[in-house]
Amino acid sequence: MPDSPRKAPFHCPHCGFVQHEPVHLISTYCRSCGSHFEIARAKTPVEKVPAAKPIGSRTVVCHHCQRAHEVSGHAQSTICPGCNASIELRDLVFSTQVSRPVNTRGKLTIEPGGSLNCALIICGEALIEGKVNGALLCEGTVRLACSGKSSGRITAKFLIIEKGAQVELLHLVKTTDLVVNGRARGNFECDGSVRISKRGILEGRITARSVVVERGGILLAESSIQPVRRDDIPAVRQDAERNAFAAANPLPAY
Repeated sequence: MPDSPRKAPFHCPHCGFVQHEPVHLISTYCRSCGSHFEIARAKTPVEKVPAAKPIGSRTVVCHHCQRAHEVSGHAQSTICPGCNASIELRDLVFSTQVSRPVNTRGKLTIEPGGSLNCALIICGEALIEGKVNGALLCEGTVRLACSGKSSGRITAKFLIIEKGAQVELLHLVKTTDLVVNGRARGNFECDGSVRISKRGILEGRITARSVVVERGGILLAESSIQPVRRDDIPAVRQDAERNAFAAANPLPAY
């Protein structure tokens, strides 16, 4: 077999993204912002020095190989430089039955009557009004506004059961903080707190650091409360972050 062409790193002059290309290449397209640029045919294409973070850029972490890289704030998609996985950066909305891979850092919305079938679904935020079949991995907040049985396996930073939702989760749910404004039944494993608002109902089994039940809320679950020890608190679960989440998601007024 012929040897693969030798590659070297090249900087995109438009967004600063670094990608590896064959050294004899004359021009190419940036995998981050999509811009076309020419490559100087020099023996030493680009020195491997840390590039300044472009203005308006964002950091994307690949959940397949855990590698992080910078992309332009205007980019709609990117390629992981570690494993070549394709990552979308735009919001996705599904209103019908769809079976396709989803790996986005934008917001995923499944409208009423819509359903998404995929072994692994990755997103930045999610609003679920329809059905999800598969493992849902969300970097931010998942809002469940659906009713009925859900076979999705949810792992999220924050999970909110919206007012009016009546959902039964058939698989273990893993989250940092859980807010229940509607009615939910399932097995919840929370690294942080559980809050049940007025008229919120939580059934099943929960493991959490703390549980708060507002007046009018109902907790009908087997509970295992494990208070936080000072040496157990990781950086991502600082009190400031949890307070910011609570401020952004106030309990509804009735």
